[in-house]
Amino acid sequence: MWQPGEQILLRHTWIGELSWVAPVAVVEDTPNLIALYMAMDTPIKRPVSDEGLPMPRFQIAERLDNELLRLGNARWVGSSVLWLVRPGEAHAIGVFWWGEEREFEGWYANLQAPLQRTAIGFDTSDHVLDVTIAPDRSWQWKDEDEFAIVQQRGLFPQAAAQAIRAEGERVIATVEANGWPFNAGWEHWRPDPAWPIPAVPDKWNANLPPRDGPA
Repeated sequence: MWQPGEQILLRHTWIGELSWVAPVAVVEDTPNLIALYMAMDTPIKRPVSDEGLPMPRFQIAERLDNELLRLGNARWVGSSVLWLVRPGEAHAIGVFWWGEEREFEGWYANLQAPLQRTAIGFDTSDHVLDVTIAPDRSWQWKDEDEFAIVQQRGLFPQAAAQAIRAEGERVIATVEANGWPFNAGWEHWRPDPAWPIPAVPDKWNANLPPRDGPA
């Protein structure tokens, strides 16, 4: 288990390739909860075009199978986020704050494969479809267009796509029932001010998971 304050890597893959790499601080790592904090202005690795410009998600979804993702340097700007994950669950709940004043923005349900522990942090595979939840607990689906594209390309078989949407529907039911973590007061949590903003280590692309695509 990782200890509070340790700096590790949270990595997302897409079709077996790294698609997002972010250094995070461990808040909690127990059998019941994994909580990871990404501060505003954290350096990250994200997909970029041949010109080095940030690549929109729809372009990632539409690219050809033989086009490898190129990750470039970027920073997480504007907001900070605390990711809350129950081990084994196929989603993470992000608690978002805006700016230095840490104005609570709401929650974000990132639908993804269950976290896999690695020697340098945690890996997961993105499931494209997400749910945004406002502070008043109103919600909406996000990235349905991209979700349709990857289904049309056969990257998510029908059964897998149905399971992903069902996971989002479970999150929505929890929101409407004011269940965990929406009733737990995490929006009032604050990071240890002594924690530095972590850097992306040289080994950020080491120990990749098998190239077997999204689960």
